[in-house]
Amino acid sequence: MTKPRMIRLEKSPVGVTVTCAPCQWAAFRFDMAEAHETACAHEQRAHPGDYRARNAAQMYERRHAGRKPNV
Repeated sequence: MTKPRMIRLEKSPVGVTVTCAPCQWAAFRFDMAEAHETACAHEQRAHPGDYRARNAAQMYERRHAGRKPNV
């Protein structure tokens, strides 16, 4: 059985909404890189034993290394 997702990133044409279901916490960022940073920071503060947001941020960074940001 897998753990349910705690932190979700939902992309829209305007930006990215970051939510944490157990905490009822949410944030809004304008790009995915910032959203991943925010999710990692929340995970380290509120869920120190968890690592999924940090792993997702590392995977995102590897996939998008060298790309220019959309401006």
